Amino acid sequence: MKNIKLLVSDIDGVWTDGAFYYNEHGDSLRKFNTKDSYGVVLATIVGLPILILSGEDNLFVRKRLEKLGIQDVELGVEDKLSALKQYCDSSNISLSEVAYIGDDMNDLRLVDNVGFFACPCDAYYRIKNISNLVLTSGGGKGAFREFVEEILEGKGLLENAYHEYNTPK
Repeated sequence: MKNIKLLVSDIDGVWTDGAFYYNEHGDSLRKFNTKDSYGVVLATIVGLPILILSGEDNLFVRKRLEKLGIQDVELGVEDKLSALKQYCDSSNISLSEVAYIGDDMNDLRLVDNVGFFACPCDAYYRIKNISNLVLTSGGGKGAFREFVEEILEGKGLLENAYHEYNTPK
């Protein structure tokens, strides 16, 4: 994991529990867990960029990611592998330097194309069976934060990130 230069994440089923809630106007809402926010903070502290790739395009998801300061967001993506390749080419990052977290069949093509693939513990069983790491957290229950912590631990950066976070400014 020492060579990881980019964290990439799906949203539904990773940052959320995968359920859609609809309001009276037909808008689909998602429930996010604040634990994942600390994953963003930790990645930011160590300078590890985050890219969000999701098949769904949703205003409320955009607002959440904007609030967290995540700038590299691609929603409504039909072909995640092509989108990731384009991003990596423009950022001078190889696919082997990417750590990805996903949970279902629309993430399947990424498993063998990225350097590291993780999934929440409640991911689709076919994804769990071929992932490099099955997390202990479920989707919407801190899986993204756990993913970031695992990557930072593997790079030898986690303790320093938490120390910097907890040092008064």
